[in-house]
Amino acid sequence: MKKYHLATYGCQMNEYDSAMIAQELDMCGCVETNNQEDADIIIVNTCSVREKAEETCGCMAKNRGPELLKRLKNVNYIVGPDQYRKIPELLFGDAQSPLHQTHHKMFIDEDLSENYLGEYAKLQNDVSAFVAIQRGCNKRCSYCIVPYLRGPEKYRDMDDVLTEVKRAADKGITEVMLLGQTVNAYKTPNADFTTLLTKVSEIGGIKRIRFTSPHPRHYTNELIDVLLNNPKVCHYAHIPLQSGSDAILKKMRRQHNMEQYMTVIEQLRSKDPYYAISTDVICGFVGETEEDFEQTIKAFEACQFDTAYMFIYSPRKGTESYKETEILTPEEKLARHTRLVELQNAITLKRNQMMIGRTEEILVETSSTRDATEFVGKTDNFKKVIFKPEEGRIVKPGDYVQVKIDDIRGWTLRGTLV
Repeated sequence: MKKYHLATYGCQMNEYDSAMIAQELDMCGCVETNNQEDADIIIVNTCSVREKAEETCGCMAKNRGPELLKRLKNVNYIVGPDQYRKIPELLFGDAQSPLHQTHHKMFIDEDLSENYLGEYAKLQNDVSAFVAIQRGCNKRCSYCIVPYLRGPEKYRDMDDVLTEVKRAADKGITEVMLLGQTVNAYKTPNADFTTLLTKVSEIGGIKRIRFTSPHPRHYTNELIDVLLNNPKVCHYAHIPLQSGSDAILKKMRRQHNMEQYMTVIEQLRSKDPYYAISTDVICGFVGETEEDFEQTIKAFEACQFDTAYMFIYSPRKGTESYKETEILTPEEKLARHTRLVELQNAITLKRNQMMIGRTEEILVETSSTRDATEFVGKTDNFKKVIFKPEEGRIVKPGDYVQVKIDDIRGWTLRGTLV
């Protein structure tokens, strides 16, 4: 019985892929361990979306696989995205298999046809489950390397998605997160994203539905109607902005402009001012002028994001924007980033203060790492809340409880059980 350890770096899609790998190995009779010292097999699942992640992890299978096999002497196999089915054969297959004729040094590139129909990820906890509905991306943003690594968009059949969600619900999971690079672009011959959300909401036991990451271009009136009126679809969305300047958005090939973006925000907030929205933005993109950056400042003031992930632009080899000459110094880019962070911190505080005095339904996720008598959970609009049950009251992960928000410490809401 072999023990394996999975180290995952990246976003929710990386976490989901690791769970798929874990399921494959469990079916081979292996046992997962959190201690790499005890492991017979160590698998590192990494991200290549941002250069910082690549520098930190140093192992991007698709992007740098062959060179890493030469440099990292302890690595036996490097497997590209969507080749996870081959891992058991690599590790345990017949010695006469072609996969075992390379003296245990091999790079296996991506399989663009693989969509993992009938393959379901191992559940990682008893509260929430990730479910991938889309792989790859068609957008070809000028700064992004994902389409070159993950290939074009592929959509899972709706029935296969529903089967995975039902399997999770049958094991007591009540919250699912639907995953895709442009998740709301989902479309198959018998369904679009609006239909899929509705069908998932009809599965018994599912109480909350989340998704990430949507693209502003694919918000239709029908979708927004479901987002606002289906009680199981959470009032939170992570909608990447990247820039508040139409000129820069065009240069980025983002396929949306600020008018379209603001229309989505206004529609979501028109019925629910507490609808939480987070975003991504790039500071100092190649060619960004002072006026372009001021447009981003105005966009943040108008959108009032609950949180934002703000990055300083760095050129990625292999992307379209890598070929262009930068006009900003590192110091200028850092100054813009600092200014934007300060603005967003003030907005985040304001949005959190709006929650004080409200009673919210919290899905309990875990006990607090700082105080085992306290619990951590999230509101429908994805606000993190810490609370302490009164003596004698039993609370456990997976429970839904009513909590009155009465304090903020740092960026975290605190409350009292009702």
